Amino acid sequence: MNISFVNRQSVVVALLMLICMPVPALAQNQGKDTTSIHLLNEVRKYFNSDNEGAFYIAAEKYRDYYLKTGNTHLYYKGWEHEILYDVNHNHFYRAMRKTTSMYNDMKRRKAEDEYYSATHLRGIIYSLRGNITLAHQYFEKALEEVDHSQPINLINIYFDLANIEMDTQPQEAMKHLDCAIDIIKANNGKYEYSDAIGFKVIVAYAMRDWDTVQRTYQEYVKLKESLGNDFSTTYYQYAKICKNVADHHYGEAIRLTNLLTNTTDQYKFQTEIYEIAGDTINAFKAQKRYLAVKDSVNNVIMSEEMVGSANDLALAEMKNEECSKRSDRMKWSFLALIPIAFLMPVAACQCHKRKYTKKLQQQNQELKITRDKAQEAERMKANFIQNMSHEIRTPLNIISGFAQVISEPHANISEEERAQIATRIANSTNSIVNIINEILDISGKESIHYIDKSDFISCNELAIKILQPFEINEKGHYFRFESKLKDSYKIKTNVQEVEKILNNLLNNACKFTEQGTIKLSCYHDEVEDGMVCFSVTDTGKGIKEGEEEKIFEHFYKVDAYKEGVGLGLPLARRVARQMGGDVILDTSYKEGSRFILKLPKE
Repeated sequence: MNISFVNRQSVVVALLMLICMPVPALAQNQGKDTTSIHLLNEVRKYFNSDNEGAFYIAAEKYRDYYLKTGNTHLYYKGWEHEILYDVNHNHFYRAMRKTTSMYNDMKRRKAEDEYYSATHLRGIIYSLRGNITLAHQYFEKALEEVDHSQPINLINIYFDLANIEMDTQPQEAMKHLDCAIDIIKANNGKYEYSDAIGFKVIVAYAMRDWDTVQRTYQEYVKLKESLGNDFSTTYYQYAKICKNVADHHYGEAIRLTNLLTNTTDQYKFQTEIYEIAGDTINAFKAQKRYLAVKDSVNNVIMSEEMVGSANDLALAEMKNEECSKRSDRMKWSFLALIPIAFLMPVAACQCHKRKYTKKLQQQNQELKITRDKAQEAERMKANFIQNMSHEIRTPLNIISGFAQVISEPHANISEEERAQIATRIANSTNSIVNIINEILDISGKESIHYIDKSDFISCNELAIKILQPFEINEKGHYFRFESKLKDSYKIKTNVQEVEKILNNLLNNACKFTEQGTIKLSCYHDEVEDGMVCFSVTDTGKGIKEGEEEKIFEHFYKVDAYKEGVGLGLPLARRVARQMGGDVILDTSYKEGSRFILKLPKE
């Protein structure tokens, strides 16, 4: 299991606090300027809070002060405060826009010495979004742009390079960290030195170099005792966890992870520790929790980015509308000054312009329709990627992790545990196969418009047959079957497709009903003559108001953490309609959910 053991975001943001907050040895001397001290303290006060309004006001005052006093360097530090705040609160789209605005401002003011700052911030944002290749490129470029006479800036770029490389290239990460340490020693930075030694413990842990972990941790502890207030506690809790793992004190290491404030850090560390300890079952559980938390965070980030994109589009349309209005005002002002002798040519010109405008409006309408289709396609693509990423990656991680465990020749695994692992691998494989089958199935159904209906089936007999496998379950569901049709009553349809639809509806009922009753019913449709209904009723969480039709859209999921890719209901409805029927949600039922499959008698 190639799981990183420290949350990259929390570590990077902690590192970057060194950039935006002066530190004891290497910070610029601000003298006795009480105004600047007060403004900086206000920024610090709100940096770790959720009070966006108060923080943005503090950051703006900080920028304005240094712009007025002519300190361009600290003026751009004010921008960095705000961008890092957005990063710390997962507003990556907003942070990247502000970074671009800051860079444009630098070019306008010809502040070439500050370019490295925007480049560095772009690297940070890309690293936190998982694009390590681009992050590495921007960090290397920042090293070229930065003024090497400013050690604190160099140190932090080396720290960030080490941070993005320690998962895959820990030896390279250690080299970058050693470069930072050499600079710190040359400038006698006690605070920064303790920070680097704490980070070194973690990188040594990533390398599984237990001797270096032990030796470096001892130095770290001595620094804590000797430096007092000059000691950095950024990595203290992480270093203690690494030391306990190196000492094989796995229980204490797990206890310390539970004290971490970031749940992503907790589960990533726990996955790694359980794997090192050989506890594959708990490693698997911790990994599932980590993936769930990470997916939740990614969903929030994706939602924020989509909202940001939509706002940008709306703003662009408003600007275009304003330009159009301004053009109209100028046009009529100009016409009012034209002599009467030119009215006829102008009228002819206006007639031509109206025709051109009408044609242009038609083209604009077509472009809007094309844009809407493109946005819908983009939304479906984003949903597809998100669902595929979660639904396929999770079983693949399980297969990969347990395959490594089974193949380890010295693994101390009992036959019972080996059988459980084999079962989990088989279940995960089946999950992936089912997902691929669903995608292929709906792809095939999209390309045809007719389904053969040559099977005569007994409704009651088919329903009982489908319900039988579900009666053996672990959740404690109670299944019922009831019918208002005679046992001899038959319809002409496609038995294979009907079975797929009913299995899908029953699986959904089981998935969203923790405990309770699930009922399959057969009856004549009271509204549409000539139609037969199969209804699946559960006592689960139900469908929220406003989602009644969304659940039939491709890739839409009521609960992002439930299994599935959001194709079952759209496929069921499409197939039912191709057979002359339909799948609908009974909105009058409020005790859970009731889905109804309607089919024609013939």
